Amino acid sequence: MASMTLEDIQQKIEALANKVFEAKGMDLIELKVSGHPKDVQIQITADKPSGGINIQECAILNKSLVAAIEEENVLPPEIFSLELSSPGLDRPLVTRKDFMRLIGQELYFWLSEAVAGKKEIQGILLEVGESELTINAPRHPKLVLPLPSIIKGVLVI
Repeated sequence: MASMTLEDIQQKIEALANKVFEAKGMDLIELKVSGHPKDVQIQITADKPSGGINIQECAILNKSLVAAIEEENVLPPEIFSLELSSPGLDRPLVTRKDFMRLIGQELYFWLSEAVAGKKEIQGILLEVGESELTINAPRHPKLVLPLPSIIKGVLVI
């Protein structure tokens, strides 16, 4: 145990979190492990596949994951703290799964390659394909954005 690096801990926690969350019908959005091997801070962002996780569900996931970490002897309870939260409305969207949650919503995109002559574009998300998004943008009712060219998107609030 003493020879585990933060990277080793992160891999073990990620595998365990995915297992626990999948059993509860939730998604692991982001995992950060920091500190040092004798004082580990674990920060997790989780959500429902359709979005909208609530505080009670976060608390249940937190307790379930802490119990799993202890049962699997990944870390002794006295050397880690776990913070689990929902994604904020202003969280950057980067994965296909992120976009799946927001079909029908207005989003703002930053692109690595220009689409319709622009590297920044706003529109309503219509469809999420395997490798592209389709949005309704001003003067472009069915504009296709290749997923690899999307640096990030955000929900327009």
